[in-house]
Amino acid sequence: METGSSVSKGTFAYKGKKRSIDADQYFKRSDTLGTYRQRLDVLQEAWENIDTQIQILRSDLNSKIFDDLVKFAKSSHESFTLGGGQIDSTPKEIPTAAFVTGVNTPDHGVMFSTLVTTLQDKVSPLVAILKSKDCNSVKNTLSKTLTQLFQNPLLFSEDDEAIPGNTKNMTCSMSTLVSWYQDKYNTNNSSPKKRKSLGGGSKDLGQYPPIVILFEDLESFLPHVLQDYISICRNYIGEIPLVFVFGIATSVSAVHRLLPNAVSSMLCMEKFQAPPSTEYLNMVINQILMTSRYPFKLGSKVFQLLLDIFLYHDFSVLNFIKGLQFAMMDHFFTNPVSHLCCSVEELEDRVTSLKPKEVEQVRRLMSFRGFVEGCPPSKQEDMLLNDKVTKLEFVVLLRRIHTYHSHLYPVLKCLHIMVSKIPKHPLGKQLREVYSRLLKSFICDTEDYKECIELLRMTSKDELMDLLQQCRSSLTEDLPPDLSTLPSDLDALLDRFLKIDEVTEEETPENTEESLHLEKTDLHTLRKRLQEEGKKKKKLSPYEKLRNETIDFFDSLFRKYLVCPTSLPLYEIFYYDAWGEIKRHLNASPRSVVQMALSSPHHYLQCKCCESEPGSVTPSMPDICIAYKLHLECTQLINLYDWLQAFVTVVTTDEDLDEEKIKNPDKELQYPFTYCDKCVQMFTSVIRDHVLARFIRAVSELQFLGFVKPTKRKTDHVARLTWGGC
Repeated sequence: METGSSVSKGTFAYKGKKRSIDADQYFKRSDTLGTYRQRLDVLQEAWENIDTQIQILRSDLNSKIFDDLVKFAKSSHESFTLGGGQIDSTPKEIPTAAFVTGVNTPDHGVMFSTLVTTLQDKVSPLVAILKSKDCNSVKNTLSKTLTQLFQNPLLFSEDDEAIPGNTKNMTCSMSTLVSWYQDKYNTNNSSPKKRKSLGGGSKDLGQYPPIVILFEDLESFLPHVLQDYISICRNYIGEIPLVFVFGIATSVSAVHRLLPNAVSSMLCMEKFQAPPSTEYLNMVINQILMTSRYPFKLGSKVFQLLLDIFLYHDFSVLNFIKGLQFAMMDHFFTNPVSHLCCSVEELEDRVTSLKPKEVEQVRRLMSFRGFVEGCPPSKQEDMLLNDKVTKLEFVVLLRRIHTYHSHLYPVLKCLHIMVSKIPKHPLGKQLREVYSRLLKSFICDTEDYKECIELLRMTSKDELMDLLQQCRSSLTEDLPPDLSTLPSDLDALLDRFLKIDEVTEEETPENTEESLHLEKTDLHTLRKRLQEEGKKKKKLSPYEKLRNETIDFFDSLFRKYLVCPTSLPLYEIFYYDAWGEIKRHLNASPRSVVQMALSSPHHYLQCKCCESEPGSVTPSMPDICIAYKLHLECTQLINLYDWLQAFVTVVTTDEDLDEEKIKNPDKELQYPFTYCDKCVQMFTSVIRDHVLARFIRAVSELQFLGFVKPTKRKTDHVARLTWGGC
């Protein structure tokens, strides 16, 4: 698109059509086995189920706090009447809900949109939401409020033709809102038909529904705008039922930092605390990733990377879910046999329908190759040459992974309960930390696990019984057959602890001490006696015996079921661990991304004109890319004139408007004009000025990006700030 001609006339926004990508065509581009359609179907079905569950979790998490806000908004103006006057001479305070949402700002948009829908359904249809970016003045704030309440976005537009005729004379003020509200809900002077339409609807929202105004990001509002807006609204609180909801990311003290005492005294605030984002994250991990309902799983590196982005960057569960969605898409896009990542019911049919090329692709998986190497030689030949035998083995191995998942998560929760209260938390405090360690290696062989087992052998009776009770409560009824007896085993252990009468049989060391001091002995004899005393086994109490038996029971349970998933054959079909792809797309380094874009614009633009060999410079590249590649060939100080001459040489290589063609134009182009020497010089200078302007803009952009800077050492030079071949 040509944009250079419009620079001198003004700046225009270009609203091009968004490129819609067909999923079938996108998957088909990298398809080598003809399985793209099956993979796409499995992906869409899996994500639809996961997304439905996420929506349920979100509604369950916010249901309590939303119910409290609805109750507050309903009860704020229960006794409000139009034209009833005020009992006190002073205006009332504005009911205000201080809604502390937390610092996970990317999630606030979804939360407030859900809150607006809830308030409109249960409290009042008159709900407006204000954002700081739209409210840089009191007039804009009032305009945004009225346009949302009147449901007319073009109400106060500068374009008179877009404003309806009956609203052209409206002024942007609170008095306009008061007149509109009283005219709409004043049932004393209205007709019976209007009273029936207002009060006989399907929703019982009251005769005078409150006007709820939400401030999504209160800390970002300009203080003077917020103060003036609140002062104006307070003057009309006796005429219209106003309710404020402040969206606060940090703490309630932010209100007092923004508002002086004279303004904050106009508000009657009540605090509402939203659940922390970590609680929502734990729910997503426990019910989406740590369950056997969804076959797709994250590998150790990807899972840890998404956790690190959440904990150290934005606290956004929404971004975590987007990362999960991208991991699913990339897994099914890059893995040709990922359509086998399906439910157990569909597994056998999909394996049976595998083509020879697909069977060979599965054979190439590293985990399956290791499994074949461990088989007897006679079986190895069948596994590598006989497709029928191989498919039967595929079914067995894939079902084993499904069984592994059904056993893993109940036992893993028991491990987390047992080790969560150990001092210093060797295996982690949260369940997600224990799960992350399990994905890396066999957790029972780690030193931290052995330390936890040793510390559990010193637990008191009350603490151990409490841990057993928690483990019993965490087990659901839908356990796999191999774990069906686990609840009854735990109940039996609890009964034995209740019946046991702990008798501490303490040995009195007086006789030993007396025997040691009865006669004088040398150092060698004393050491020998002490070694003999140490070899004697201490007699254990009944509780200690039962405690050791219990810890041994859990230890054997953990070692049997908490196996690292990477040790299972064909685990690559279910687990996605392309850590580099996730980091490159979701947590890319800005500097490396910019350098990649400047050195290889084709990587992002995907256009044929920018495609070139590494290290080469073509005139079809963007100007900033040409200037960047030329500056890589320079030393610490870059001569601007030499840089400009190199730039001109590159960009005018393929241009037709050079001096020779201008001096000797074609006859068809020359007629009916004639070129004189003055015209040729003027035309040439225009072209040169245009190239010079392009060069200046490219250098300015590189300076803005931090690649070059002016220097006082030489006036016609710039200093280079980066080094390397990127």
